[in-house]
Parts: sequence; structure tokens; C-alpha cells
Amino acid sequence: MKRQEPLIETEPPVEVADGKELMEKKLREELPLAGVKISEIVVEEENYERIGARRTVFENCRFLACDMERCEFSDVIFRRCDFSNTNFRRGYFKRCLFENCKGVGVKMTECLISHVRFSGCMFSYANLDGSKLEYLEVAESSFRAAGISDCFCREVWWEHVELSEVNFFKTSLRKMNFTTCEIGGILISDDNSELDGAEVNLFQAVELSKRLGIIIKEEGA
Repeated sequence: MKRQEPLIETEPPVEVADGKELMEKKLREELPLAGVKISEIVVEEENYERIGARRTVFENCRFLACDMERCEFSDVIFRRCDFSNTNFRRGYFKRCLFENCKGVGVKMTECLISHVRFSGCMFSYANLDGSKLEYLEVAESSFRAAGISDCFCREVWWEHVELSEVNFFKTSLRKMNFTTCEIGGILISDDNSELDGAEVNLFQAVELSKRLGIIIKEEGA
């Protein structure tokens, strides 16, 4: 199975004049946003717990240090948005796109992240610990020093991603291809079991071999 794209209606979503007001109204009604486009809003340290959205586009929005715990986003596009230090704990993301977004220090622990693509994103120091990651694509992005420990992974693809100093403790990297990525200084268990079945290039293999105490010498040296 391939990653599924967001199911956005053939007609473009309806752009709303006051996205913040609409979000607050839907929260009070305990209803999800649906079929709308929300642009250019800036929100800081607000509570949007259990916010939901379907077939919706968020563009040039900033949600800084907000609480969106137990959110539900399906068929949603986030374009040039900033979620730095926002809490998405126990959230649900299905068929979503994150394009040129920022999420430094974002908390996405214990989330279901399924059929999602991150492209051109800056998510350094993000915390995804304990999440379920399936049919996930990450390209041309940075997740430097992120927490991706104790995760269940199925069909995860990395392409030109900064993953140095990422904590992969107790997360199986089997069948993941890291050959175009930076993985220096990743954190794994002492027995290196997380790396079993991972694909790396020759340079990465040499660096990782140091964890095993292996010294690789060129022939004749």
C-alpha cells in the first residue's frame, strides 16, 4: 500500500474571514471544521483541546505553545504554518500534508500519524515518543534532536532529512532507508538492536561501526 493523499473536495475549501472565531465556535459546539480554508491567524498559548478538522487547509497560520491535545485532523493540509512548542499529545493525523511548516519543540507523543507527509519542514526537538507512525514520508526536512523513541513504525520513508542526535531508543528502524539522511549521534540502546535491518550508506556504516568498537582500516594501511 502507498501513502494516501488528503481527500480534498474538487471544489476548493471555502476561505473564512475570521478563522480564530470559527475555531472557537466549533470547539463550543464540539464539531469539527470541515471544507474550509483558514489563513493568516496568530494564536499563542490558547486551549484548543480536542479540536478537529476534515478536508481543511491551514495556510500561513501560527499556533505557538497552544494546547491541541487529543486533536483529530483528517484530510488536512498545513501550508507554511508554525506549531512551535504546541502540544498535540494523543492526537490523530490521517491523510495530512505538512508543507514548509515549523514545529520546533512540538509535542506529538502517543499520536497516530498515518498516511502523512512532511515536506520542507523544520521540526527539530519535536517529541514523537510513543507514537504510531505508518505510511509516513519525510522529505527535505529537519528533525534534529527529536524524540522518536518507543514508536511503532510501519512503512516509514526518509529522504534528505536531518536526523542527527535523534533519540530512536526502542524504535525498530527495520526497512528504513537512511542513505540520503544525516544520522550522526543518534541515540539507540547498547545492543544496537534498533538498527537491525536498517539501510545505510558506506560512510554511515563506518560511523555506526564505532558503536561496536570496530576499527575499519583501508587495505594496505
